[in-house]
Amino acid sequence: MNTTSDNVDIFVSGRLCLFGEHTDWAAEYGMNRGFCMVTGTDQGLHATARLSDHFSVETLLPDSDGRPTGRKRKMSCPWQAEQLLETAKDEDEFFRYCAGVAYQMLTQHGITGGLDIRITSMDLPLRKGVSSSAAVCILVAKAFDAVCKLGLFPHELMEIAYLGEKLTGSQCGRMDQACIYGKTPVLLTFQKSSDIRVEPIFPGGEIDMFFVDLAGKKDTVKILGDLQNAYLRNKPLQQALGVNSERLVRQAYHALGAGNAEDLGRLMVEAQANFDQNVAPYSPEQLASPLLHELLANKELAAMTFGGKGVGSQGDGTAQFVARDADQRAAAMKMICKKFPQMRCFPLTVSLTTNPKSSSAKCGVRSAK
Repeated sequence: MNTTSDNVDIFVSGRLCLFGEHTDWAAEYGMNRGFCMVTGTDQGLHATARLSDHFSVETLLPDSDGRPTGRKRKMSCPWQAEQLLETAKDEDEFFRYCAGVAYQMLTQHGITGGLDIRITSMDLPLRKGVSSSAAVCILVAKAFDAVCKLGLFPHELMEIAYLGEKLTGSQCGRMDQACIYGKTPVLLTFQKSSDIRVEPIFPGGEIDMFFVDLAGKKDTVKILGDLQNAYLRNKPLQQALGVNSERLVRQAYHALGAGNAEDLGRLMVEAQANFDQNVAPYSPEQLASPLLHELLANKELAAMTFGGKGVGSQGDGTAQFVARDADQRAAAMKMICKKFPQMRCFPLTVSLTTNPKSSSAKCGVRSAK
């Protein structure tokens, strides 16, 4: 195995699920296939990595709302399988996801030494439904790949990151690791006991979007637990995450391919209605989402957008909108920040342009389980 002692710079973007949230884990029950559309954010995590005798991670600490504070925290663990596994299983360990990925690298790829990883900056909203935890796992996997020159494919890194996060007891699905593709929009297809199919989407024109940190509270673990516990007993939930979601994703795929922002926004409104009626009742405490619905119902905002919906597991974490054009997007974000000063807005332009700092999809690939 070839290694280098030089520092390696790593960037991983966040992930915005445009359509098809929760269909990744639902597909594992074998009743329906899952389909979702994902794109990367301009925001993300920057880090440096180098070889070390131990596995250590240093990062900036978020506040209670998931916003960076400038404070730092560090973990250092001996490069031993039992120590990494113990750290990954420790629910009180801030860096347990990182340790889980490191454990997968040691046991699956025989890496003989650890890494020193330092997250030098972050502008990705944390714990807001834009896959900050998956971004960290992908970052660790990419760091090992780059420093140790493993030559792994994106779908292999996705698998390592997924298994590392699952090792901690997380109930995450498989869509989050698509953040490895950066700003390239992708269509993910999930089916029980099958590989994940990943296909790039090529927009027919620029789509002016933005997403909003609602500055609310959500518990993704509780949402996933509630929905998964209810899934087998409730046909409306099965239909919402099955045939209803598939129909919406198929239409949204073609709308994005045509560069049709108006249709994309209209489909977001329809997708949110499907979610509110058929999914939210099974986690009522978490998915009442008063902040999200207040924003979606705002008439001034509606005049500047074609539509919007929740993000990720949903709840009062993040909202996304399709603006009528770039000027209307700027006006909408200004209005939100003035009327809701606790919220933060982030522009997102979906186009053929990919982020040069992140991986890009050039052809369909399959991710082996």
